[in-house]
Amino acid sequence: MSMNLNIESSIHLISRTDVLSTLREWVKLSRQRLGLTQEELSKKSNVPATTISRLERTGLASTDSLSRVLFALDQLDSFYDFLKARLRFASFPKTLEDEVPNKKILRVRHKRGNEK
Repeated sequence: MSMNLNIESSIHLISRTDVLSTLREWVKLSRQRLGLTQEELSKKSNVPATTISRLERTGLASTDSLSRVLFALDQLDSFYDFLKARLRFASFPKTLEDEVPNKKILRVRHKRGNEK
């Protein structure tokens, strides 16, 4: 019996660059969808236009600037929902043993009555 495992299709590695690229695209497309220029988004979010430009080019910004921009783009709620879901997942135990580390499982045997 031969097992044919395709390891390449089961491993998916995401790099930091992939994440930053997706973030910058998300911000830029969200801004464009609302018909805002970088300057208008700057005024609406109270984040310097140079920071918005850098965010759209590189995906890099402080968490404060990112949250202000996402709020101005009406995207902060969806980002918050994503973070809350990840937080719930992070709080799960890794294994069942982690959930109840010192609790012994007791088995109860029922005695059968005398059957004739």
